[in-house]
Amino acid sequence: MEHVSSRWKNWVVKNLLSGTALPVIIEQLTLNGFDAKTVRSLLGSNLPEKHVFDRDIEFYRKLAFPAFLHQPSNQNVSCLYDEEQVQLYRVDDFLSADECHEVISLSSSKLTPSKLTGAPSTAGIRTSSTCELAFMQSELFTSIDSRVVNFLDLGVGEKEVIQAQHYEEGQYFKPHFDFFPPGTPQYLEHAKTRGQRTWTCMIYLDDVVEGGHTHFTKIGVSIKPRRGAALIWNNLTQTGAPNFNTLHYAEPVTTGNKNVITKWFRDRN
Repeated sequence: MEHVSSRWKNWVVKNLLSGTALPVIIEQLTLNGFDAKTVRSLLGSNLPEKHVFDRDIEFYRKLAFPAFLHQPSNQNVSCLYDEEQVQLYRVDDFLSADECHEVISLSSSKLTPSKLTGAPSTAGIRTSSTCELAFMQSELFTSIDSRVVNFLDLGVGEKEVIQAQHYEEGQYFKPHFDFFPPGTPQYLEHAKTRGQRTWTCMIYLDDVVEGGHTHFTKIGVSIKPRRGAALIWNNLTQTGAPNFNTLHYAEPVTTGNKNVITKWFRDRN
C-alpha cells in the first residue's frame, strides 16, 4: 500500500480501537479516495467479505480495458511497456497534420501560464502555457474531444475539459502524476466530487526538433513527440489504486516548440 501514509494507517487503528462504527470508517476512507482493495487491506478481518463498494475492483478492471484494446485490428496502436506494470500506449496518426496545424493556430492567441493543482505556485515545476479548448467556439475542438471519448469509450468521467499546452525552448513540467493522491487535501479539493483521474490521452501536435520527450522516469520509457500521435495511459492499477509507475516528466524543449492536447478521464460522472 505505497499510497497509504502512516498517518492514515494510524487513523484506522485508532478508530477501530476506540469503537468507531465500521460504516463511518469506510465512509471516510472512501471519501478520501482510497479504493476498495486498499480499504479491505486496511480493515482486514474487521470488514465482512460480503461488503459491497460503490466502485469495487470489478469496476476498475472494466475501466482498464477501453474500447481500443478490444480492436486488435487497429494497427496504429503500440503497447510501450509491460501492461501488468503500467498500461501505456501510443496511437500513431490519431490526428492529421492539417488538424494539428489548425489546433496550434486557433489556440496560440488564447494561451495563459499553466497552473498546478494543489500547489500555490508553478515556479520551478511547470513552465508551459495552457488553453482550455472546451471554452472556445470551434467545431474542430468539439470533434477531437468526441473522437478521444469514443476511442476509449469508458462510459464514465468523460467531462473534464480538453486542453492545449504549449512549450517553448527551455520549458518543461517536472516529474509528476496525473492522479490526485488519496488521503490528501489535493484529492478532496479536486476529486471529492468529480472523481479520481483514470486515463490520460495526450496528442502531440508537432515534431519537436530536439528535447521535449515524455519520460516515464520509474520505468525508463521516453517518448519523442511525433505529430498526430496520441499517448494514452491509465493512471491507476487495475484495482483502482494510484499507479506510481505513471510518474512522468515533460522534458525541456531544447530546439523548436512543443504543442500537445490533453484529455483526462475520471471515475465518476
